[in-house]
Amino acid sequence: MALERSLPAEFAHIVLFYPITDTHKKLESYEIFKDGPFLKADTLNWMIDAFIPEEKDRQTAQASPLSFLSDDVLPRFPPTSLILSAVDPLLDEGLAFSRRLQKAGVDAAVIRAEGQMHAFVLLKAIRDSPTARAIMDLTTLRLRTALASPP
Repeated sequence: MALERSLPAEFAHIVLFYPITDTHKKLESYEIFKDGPFLKADTLNWMIDAFIPEEKDRQTAQASPLSFLSDDVLPRFPPTSLILSAVDPLLDEGLAFSRRLQKAGVDAAVIRAEGQMHAFVLLKAIRDSPTARAIMDLTTLRLRTALASPP
């Protein structure tokens, strides 16, 4: 939103964990993982209906940047880290959004956590797994580096 409105906000780095990047387009992983194992398509649809009830509000860059963020805004994105779960209905839209960022010349790092489900770095049962710890270490390092560097 700050980029679209040319606000004086400056971001050193953005980290997106398993993001929803499109509220209406359902890509292949949405169908493959519609029944979970953790995040189900019905739950995602319920959340979209609850948080963005109006269809017109879903068709915006804020709600669906994959489809509605304009090509002239994308190159102004700061460096971005996208953490994606391989077993997640949101996997394909995260990959598609990362490709849009990279095509626009953004320093967009994509980390696909194989064998992991949505929210794996938050869930108590698996957040201490080697994969979750490694991803949090890498994310922390990227943020520290970005915040320590002058703009």
